[in-house]
This record gives sequence, structure tokens and C-alpha cells, in this order.
Amino acid sequence: MSYEVPHMEGDDKIQFGSHREGGWPRWEAFVRQRGGLAHIHSESVHAPDAETALLNARDAYLRRVEGVSLWVAPADQVTRWESDAPEAASKDIAPRPSALWEVFVRHRRGLAHAHAGSMAATGPYDAIEKARRVYVTHEEGVGVWVVSAATVVAADPEEAEALFEPFADKDYRYPTYYEIPDEVGHM
Repeated sequence: MSYEVPHMEGDDKIQFGSHREGGWPRWEAFVRQRGGLAHIHSESVHAPDAETALLNARDAYLRRVEGVSLWVAPADQVTRWESDAPEAASKDIAPRPSALWEVFVRHRRGLAHAHAGSMAATGPYDAIEKARRVYVTHEEGVGVWVVSAATVVAADPEEAEALFEPFADKDYRYPTYYEIPDEVGHM
């Protein structure tokens, strides 16, 4: 038995998929948790603009953690290096003035990229080379992402209460909220 999805008039004008196919662009989301020191990559969201990307990231990733800061950056502006990829030659051709770049490092496989710091560089590949020298050791460091600080959009600190507090009072998200019956024993 097969089921055919019913179509409505005008459905053929709706396009789904990647940005090139007419969908919304992808934004990488980074959350700094309460008590955390660095912004940690949470995954990505799709949104038409930075403001909507912040709201989508908040709704998707702050239900599970208590966040105090949120950054988003267009995914197509993030330059990536992975240790298992072939060495990339510098693709920065013309010298440019230095700009500020945010650096995110993944120290081991299975971990998320964490904000390591900011650095001045003439381009994304120069920033990756500098970040590899500064933040990646032989024992630690399997991935580096750099993104121009000018393209990172941060949640407004003055609106932090409205942005983050709706999730703070949801105690039922934590296992300590629930009482375990004595018959269950250890869980």
C-alpha cells in the first residue's frame, strides 16, 4: 500500500533544500553555558537572517542547557581544517590588511568545536595556519574553524534576560526534579 501526499494549489512554488535551491542559509550556532568559559558549537540552524538564526538557535539548543550567551555565524563564512584532511595550501593570494578572526578548536574526535580565542590575520587560511601553530598540539587538536569576527552575530547582552530566562525556570528538564520510588533502587 502506498500513500501519496496530497498537494494544494501553489505547492509547486515552494522550494526546499539548500540555500542554492531557494531554502534558507545555514548558520552555525555557538552557546556559552552558565559557568562556562567558552562558546561551544551546538550544531547549525537554517534561517533567513541573523536575528531569526539567533531565535532558532535559542529554541533548538537552549532547552537542554542554561545558556548565558549565544553566537551565530553564516556557515558559508566558516573556513575549516581537519587533521585527517590533506594539507591545504594557502589560498590567500593577495595581501590584505589584517582583520580579526574568531577561532574554534576541536581538541578530540567526538567533542564540539570550542571558542579558543581571537586573532588578527590577513585571510581565512592565514588565520587557520596561525591557529594551528598556537592552539593545536601533536597530541591534541583535530579540527580548527575560523570565521571573521565581522560576520559573527551575538545575542544582545541587554536582552539576555528575555532571551535566556524562559528556559531557566523549567526544572522538569533536570533529573533531580523527579522523585524515584524506593522500589526502583539505583538508577
